[in-house]
Amino acid sequence: MKLNKRKTALLTGWSLITMALVAIFSIGYALPEFDLGEGVKLIDTAINAKSSLYLFMLIGFFIILILDVIVAILLYQFFKEDHLNISRMAGILRLVYTAIFAVAIYFLAEIYLASQVSSESIQSNFNLFHSVWNMGLIIFGIHVVLLGLLMKMHSMKPNILWYITLVAGISYVVLSALKLTIPNTKIVDILQMILSLPMTIGEIGLAIWLIIKGGKVKY
Repeated sequence: MKLNKRKTALLTGWSLITMALVAIFSIGYALPEFDLGEGVKLIDTAINAKSSLYLFMLIGFFIILILDVIVAILLYQFFKEDHLNISRMAGILRLVYTAIFAVAIYFLAEIYLASQVSSESIQSNFNLFHSVWNMGLIIFGIHVVLLGLLMKMHSMKPNILWYITLVAGISYVVLSALKLTIPNTKIVDILQMILSLPMTIGEIGLAIWLIIKGGKVKY
């Protein structure tokens, strides 16, 4: 079924909102319950004690993967008239990020599916999850930068929204690169606190705009 501009905007906006809500649970709440840094024994104990929460976290990740694919296609459809090549590249980058994120999630799923796994293997898999995910987030950040440019070309209102999205994309790239090169340092923690706001507002602001005004003939 072919969607018109307004329906595409609404579906994209609500998909982004749904993704954000699922991420609050899986990434914001559940993951920190198990991701205890170098506390190998504690991680092992937490997973055994909260296996249902761990499973729901993985299900949440799977939902995010599906929504990411949907959003990649819908954003391309919405912005392709503004700039075909940039919208196509942005969509491809988001799909590449989604594939990398799926690989990262595999390392967490392997822990749950294994009949026996050592504490050291659990710690190793968590480290691999973060390393692979951060590599993916660099690509995601470039996607967000392109998204900001597409928003500017679309003459979106308020104009500050595309600036925030541009900053959000750059923040993803810089922060993820630092986490790969100098993880667990004070500067990374400080930047995480500073940049978390624009990183959060970027796509959420786009989602709200799409739901309220996106695709309307007059706005």
